[in-house]
Parts: sequence; C-alpha cells; structure tokens
Amino acid sequence: MEKKIKLFLVDDHKMFLQGIFSILDEIPHFTIAGIANDGKEALTKLKTLDTDVLITDIEMPKMDGLELIKEIKKINPGIKVIITSSYGKISMIEKAKNLDVEGYLFKCAGKIELLNAIHTVFEGEKYFSEEVQKIHNESLFSSKKTKENKVSLSPREMDVLKCISQEKSTQEISETLHISINTVDTHRKNLMRKIGAKNMVGLVKYAIQQGLI
Repeated sequence: MEKKIKLFLVDDHKMFLQGIFSILDEIPHFTIAGIANDGKEALTKLKTLDTDVLITDIEMPKMDGLELIKEIKKINPGIKVIITSSYGKISMIEKAKNLDVEGYLFKCAGKIELLNAIHTVFEGEKYFSEEVQKIHNESLFSSKKTKENKVSLSPREMDVLKCISQEKSTQEISETLHISINTVDTHRKNLMRKIGAKNMVGLVKYAIQQGLI
C-alpha cells in the first residue's frame, strides 16, 4: 500500500486556503493533517501533528511564514517546506533559501506544478519554480545592469508603484494614499516615462528587479 503524504496548509487568505485544500484533499495518496490561518496557530498545531510537508504563505499576521519555518525546523528538522507566495521579491527568496526550505512557487502556479512540487520535496529534492529561479538568477548575474537602470523616484511615486505592483486599481490607490484619481494618473504617467515602461507589466517588472515588492 502506497504511503500517504501528510500535508499541513497555512495561509491567511481563506479563499486560497480553501481552494488548495479542495485540490489536495481529493488526491488519494495525500492526507491533510491540518490547516491554519497564521503562523502562530500553525506552530501550535504542528507541535502535536505528524506532518511530512508544510505548505505555507510568507506574509501572515501574528507570525509570518519565515518565522514559522525557522521555529518548526527546530522542532521537526525532517519536515519538508514549500512556500507559496504572491510576491517575487528577491530578498524574500534569499531569506527562504537561507532557511533551507525545500520548495518555493508562486500562488499563480497550476495544480500539476503544485503536485509536482509536493512529490519532489517529499522524495528529498528541491523544487523552485522556473519563475522563482529566473528572479534569483537575474539578481545574481544582472546586479550591475539593475543598478545602472535604477532611476530616481520620489517617495510618493514609490508608494504608487508599490500599489500598482499589488494589483490595486486607480480608485483603490487613490483611497489608500489619500490622493485624487487625477494625481494617481499623473504619477503613473511619470513612472512609465522615467522607467521607460510601455504598460503596467513593465512597471511591475521594474519593481521586482529593484526588490521593491
């Protein structure tokens, strides 16, 4: 009889957590050992549960994913950890690597990639998605180019760029930063001109390269 892989899921976004639970719970050789909405709750539960693979977000209330990983590795060094994140910030990827996590992929990954990641780390190998590897490699080998391409942005332009990178609408940016919609549009146009971006994707790509998100 095939050994069931015991999984523990952690994410503060309930819709994502429920979605990933539904996907994995229907796989015959998986068992969901437990779920949690933040790192503190997860750590408490993991102390008493037999778990093979921990799948966790990074940014969460009470205790973030990195702190959770640090603590659970002390308690259970054999547990395999896969990070699922919305952010491609190189500093986050570096911190995760320093904590010796087994896997890292973005939340936009499909079902097949997630299953592949789980099986890969369970068998003792590392799994970092192509997107994560690309960001990491670009940081290592293109640091000089990145510095040359860095432009001077005002604090308010930086705020707007971060909001754009978080996929906020013009209205949401206006409400978050307490500025008018026209002002948001002006900052967006200035950002595109300074950075040389043709669209929003170009702005987000620049923000990732500079480690702003």
